[in-house]
Amino acid sequence: MTPKPLVFIVDDAADNRLLLRSLLEDEYRLMEADSGEQCLALLEQEEPDLILLDVSMPGISGYHTCIAIRKLAKSKSTPVIFVSAKDSPEERLEGFEAGADDYLTKPVDGTLLLEKMHIQLQRGIDRKQAIAQSQEAMNVAMEAMTSSSELGQIIHFVKDVQAIHSNDILAEAIISITAKFGLNCCVLIADKKPVLLGCEEESIEAKVLMKFRDANQRITHAGIRTVICYGMIIILIKNMPLNDEIKYGRLNDHLAVLIDVANSRANAISSVSQEKHQQRIKLLHDVIEKAEKNIEETNREIRNYSENVTNIANNMVTKLEAMLFTLGLEEDQEKQLMALANQTTATLDKTAEKTKTLDNNLSHILEALYDLLAQQ
Repeated sequence: MTPKPLVFIVDDAADNRLLLRSLLEDEYRLMEADSGEQCLALLEQEEPDLILLDVSMPGISGYHTCIAIRKLAKSKSTPVIFVSAKDSPEERLEGFEAGADDYLTKPVDGTLLLEKMHIQLQRGIDRKQAIAQSQEAMNVAMEAMTSSSELGQIIHFVKDVQAIHSNDILAEAIISITAKFGLNCCVLIADKKPVLLGCEEESIEAKVLMKFRDANQRITHAGIRTVICYGMIIILIKNMPLNDEIKYGRLNDHLAVLIDVANSRANAISSVSQEKHQQRIKLLHDVIEKAEKNIEETNREIRNYSENVTNIANNMVTKLEAMLFTLGLEEDQEKQLMALANQTTATLDKTAEKTKTLDNNLSHILEALYDLLAQQ
């Protein structure tokens, strides 16, 4: 049931207030004040639908009281009707200049008073409805503008994310777009090598994100914190606007789109990474295969070279020993010649030893390639 309108009766004369009360009490709720000061004090506690205001009062006059009423934000649109014994055009004009909506002279005509009050109250209702409608229209317009702006940000994100080729940069893009929506987020991209951004690895936030890596529930709420999981992407939002239902719903829709797009890109990045990984392994296999063939061939050549050098040296010494008996050399000369031959043989033996070292080094290269393949 709609309550009766509240009317202030402001008059220093008790009999005038009594008369007005008798005329209005059946149709209105009434509050009385015997001065402008008391009227202003009442306005701090109540919001009347209409004020009946005397002009001549001790202390603050009705004109100054009306001016003070209009300066208050809560009562600047409240209808005010002057009820005064003064009836000159100048006094009426002064009343309207003070901010009154109408002017009624004493003695009061009850029928005229009720008629004027009905008019002013209806205008007040119409004014409030117009203000409410205007505010609602403004809210709708602002909401549409905000939503349009946010959708524009999403469109840019969808376009820009296609050029991203690493999960680190993808995580930065997610943090950036959510920040534009006024959200404080942490992101985990759960790839073979996880990417965490927005919090420290040992923080509570990081542990929460890791906990939800295998969660089946897409959206989980915990107070103002919300965790959204979809595929490889997990986002922890620390400040969801739970007290703003419209914004909350809008952001939920936006985040669903963002995480879907981000997950698709993360999968593409992961696929490319796996493909590159397989290519790397194949390349290593090819390199090892070629290295094995080259090393085997090189080892064979080294062994042949070493055997040839040894055989040539031994044959030379044998022939030299046989020739010494026919050359007729002095014993000292024979010793010097044999010493030179033995020295040359020793030098050739050392060279053969170095080829063995080379053989071992080539084997170490092959082992290093095997180790690299095992680490992939």
